[in-house]
Amino acid sequence: MHITEQSPFTPVLPFSFHSTAFDASQYQDTDFAFFNQPLPNKLQRAVAKRKAEYLAGRVCAANAMASLGITNFELRNGENRAPIWPEKIRGAITHSKGIAMAMVTDAEHVLGIGIDIEHYMADKQELELQGQILREDESEVFAQLGQRHERPLTLVFSAKESIYKALYGQVQNFFGFDAARLVSCSDSTLRFALTSSLHETLPQGFEITVYYQCANNMVLTECVHIKQ
Repeated sequence: MHITEQSPFTPVLPFSFHSTAFDASQYQDTDFAFFNQPLPNKLQRAVAKRKAEYLAGRVCAANAMASLGITNFELRNGENRAPIWPEKIRGAITHSKGIAMAMVTDAEHVLGIGIDIEHYMADKQELELQGQILREDESEVFAQLGQRHERPLTLVFSAKESIYKALYGQVQNFFGFDAARLVSCSDSTLRFALTSSLHETLPQGFEITVYYQCANNMVLTECVHIKQ
């Protein structure tokens, strides 16, 4: 599989990152050995597309960690499917239709990082999924976001995915889209407030800023959970 170091995005957060473009149609199982990555047993029978996405994400993570001096680390997933990063490292991985990215940091004040890349949903998909992703009390700000962007639900979906990744390390439990409420928006940020307490460091009302940028019918969202 051909993997190239490129991406339409440059993240806003000041942490080490690596991004790639890849062609899943070229994937072969020997690609894992070529890129010095183990093929997990749980993926042995997965479809080629899933293996290609996993591999591209791991290649990004390996390169991002190398910039922090961490090499030859075998990044495995836990039972919850979340990556098990090296001690004192916080990170996140995302991929969408041939684009992958990873971001890592060893900054002590960072408790979690969240990044997510999504291709724009079609009009029909946004309508069908709106009830699953949006809370009723988000409708006013969501309408404002719709005046700024043609695919507002894609942005909110991606932002909530990033929030989940950034907070999961502390929460260690699943929480849904309704756990964060969109309270304001700008041309580059979305502001959310937690609707209930998720952890002693994440009380109800805790606010999170998600940065977003769009290119080539895709959106990148990113956020960070910082020790208070």
